[in-house]
Amino acid sequence: MTRPPPPTFDERLEAIEQEAGRLAEVALSRLLAPVPSCPEWRVRDLLDHMSGVLGFWTAQVAAADPDERHEFDQGEDLEGEELVDDLLGRARDLTGALRDAGSSMPCWNWSGRDLDTGWVARRMSLETAVHRYDGELSGGETTEVAVPLSVDGLDERIYVHLASDVPDAPDAALGGSLCLACSDTDAAFVVEVAHGRLQVRNTAGPASAFVRAPASELFLFSWNRVPLDNLSVTGDRDVAGAWVSLPV
Repeated sequence: MTRPPPPTFDERLEAIEQEAGRLAEVALSRLLAPVPSCPEWRVRDLLDHMSGVLGFWTAQVAAADPDERHEFDQGEDLEGEELVDDLLGRARDLTGALRDAGSSMPCWNWSGRDLDTGWVARRMSLETAVHRYDGELSGGETTEVAVPLSVDGLDERIYVHLASDVPDAPDAALGGSLCLACSDTDAAFVVEVAHGRLQVRNTAGPASAFVRAPASELFLFSWNRVPLDNLSVTGDRDVAGAWVSLPV
């Protein structure tokens, strides 16, 4: 097995469109169904959130301003099929704006690094995939996230989100080192979190705990969507279990 290359800019835009389309498809018949992975939400709330996120990032791309976050007015409340149509329209708006801008146009983001449209395309391809999975969970039948997108998502979860959030969460800790290893491709990460510091080795290796699963399941586990009990765990299970306590 070899590790897949990161998705290209165009592949990330295609993923946004495909994942939003799938979310719209599964949501249409169950807008009032609860979302198990987001206990406060029904599917309609998930669509409303996702539409807002897509619209927000479209506004940042349009502003082409790497130094400042720009506000976004989501507009009036929608109901029923209007929510589905709005989601699809906002996905098209974002991917259209990104295609027009290209992958290196200056653009603000909350991480303070990689201040360009490529960052936005990556972030939104991954967030849309996670929320598509949330929508599928409302009906009990889920589909996997593509392997290249999943590996890219694990990398982003660690090197972008944890790298940004851990220094502001000094109490966050795993209690040891945790190896996350994909069983269907050659990708693995050894992560340690303690005292506001994140340490990562971008490879398999010795660790206090070892979690091995297909890339899609590991990616979704990293966002607390797949429970640890569904995965193969060796070593100190408490270290693996502590992942859910890390900032999200």
